[in-house]
Parts: sequence; C-alpha cells; structure tokens
Amino acid sequence: MLKHILVKQKFWQLIMHWSIIFGIFLVLSACGDLVKESETGACNSAIDARNYDKAVSVCTSRKDKASAYMGKAGYDIINLLKSSGSSATAYTAPSDVSLGTDDVTGASILNILQLSVAVLDNDTKRAAAITSSKNNLDSASALLHPYLSDNSSPLTTDEIFLNTFALSFAMQLNQIIIYDNATTSTTTTPGGSAGSLTCTEVSGASNTDAAAMLKAMDGHLWSSERDGMQCARVKAALEALEGDDLTDAHIGISHLGLQVICYL
Repeated sequence: MLKHILVKQKFWQLIMHWSIIFGIFLVLSACGDLVKESETGACNSAIDARNYDKAVSVCTSRKDKASAYMGKAGYDIINLLKSSGSSATAYTAPSDVSLGTDDVTGASILNILQLSVAVLDNDTKRAAAITSSKNNLDSASALLHPYLSDNSSPLTTDEIFLNTFALSFAMQLNQIIIYDNATTSTTTTPGGSAGSLTCTEVSGASNTDAAAMLKAMDGHLWSSERDGMQCARVKAALEALEGDDLTDAHIGISHLGLQVICYL
C-alpha cells in the first residue's frame, strides 16, 4: 500500500513539473518575447543568433530591447528547453544538523536561467553570473514597468508577460544574493551582551554531509541561512550604535523577541 502511494505521488509530481514547463513554453511561444522576428533586420538577426549584447545596441523597439536584456539574463527558449529535462528538488538535512527547511524556488529559477551549480560549479563565477543576470532583468523591467499604467503608451500583452517574468525572476535572484550565503544561525537576533554580540552557528553545519548541502548561491535557501543573514544584519545595526543607545536597543530586542526581516 505504501509503495503504491509513493508511486502515485511521484507520478503527480512528474505531471506537475511538466505542466509548469509546458506552461512557460506556451507563454514564451505565445508572446514571442525573445526570438520573434523584429521589424529591424539587424535586431532580428542578433536575437536569432542569441547575440544579445548586439541586440541591446541595435534593437530600437521597447519590446525587442527588453527581450534582448532578458536573453542576456539567460531567459530564452533555448535555455528553457535545456532545463526541461531536470528539476530542482529539496535536500534533506542530516538528522543531527538543524538546517531547517530547504526552499528550492531559487534553484528552480537558476535551472531555467542555466545558472545552477550543475552548469556553473565555480562559486565565484556563478555568483558573478547571478548578479549579472539580475542586473539584466532589472534593465528589462526598467524599460517596461513605467508604462504598466501609462495610457499614452500602454504595454502590449507580450510586454506585460515580459515585465512579469523580469520582476519575479529578479526578485528571486535578489533573495539568493542576500540570503543564500552558506552562513547559518540558530536565531534571527544576536545573543550576548552589548559590545560582545554573537550569532550562533547551527551545530554541525560545517560537517562534511551538511556542508555539501550548504553551498553559497546554489538556490537552495535553508531557513537557517536566512536566519543567519538576518541575525548578522541586526548585529551590525546594533554595533553601529554607541553607549546607552546600544544597551537600550539590545535590551528592547531581547525582551520583545523581535523578528527582523531585511528588505532591500
């Protein structure tokens, strides 16, 4: 009976995965956002050849230029097809290490953009590529988003789709950049006394098995990693204070059990 349930569960997970991939493919195909022919021959040729740097400079229409930035970010049909054969799955932390919950939303986005560990195993190059991708997504939305409610030059349906993907993907990459840094904490606020504040790392996080699952900017965002960054930022803010202000602030946080979420 248990085996039958597990098989059925795997079946529906597979159906869901391919439904999502198929849905995105239909959106890309329907809106023609990244490879549709342009009115300008040079723009069309550059996009078809995936020469997005050239496309950014030669494309003149708002939509084509935004599409070029999306291509530079890694968002095009070619990469979607490459990513369709794989999917991100959550890790299970070693039983003796409290890493928390593994959020794989970021890993799924990295897979689509071809920025995952499987594609870029060098941590430094991957981090740089993720930052570059976010910047290009921001450039795409900067061209489109101001016209979202502008009746003088309203966005087309294609442009609305492009803008939506640019914003949502950039937001997720920003989460990876801020929080996914392989640094953990058992709490969101520092312990200790004023002048000697500390963020306590999760016990066993540096062990071989746990460290293999705790990689910076891999898209697997553990809740303890998020706590680690929040704790570090609260600690830095407190340490920037002096004298009575530091003591009062630390006492206030300690008494209230304040949970701080950093928005950038």
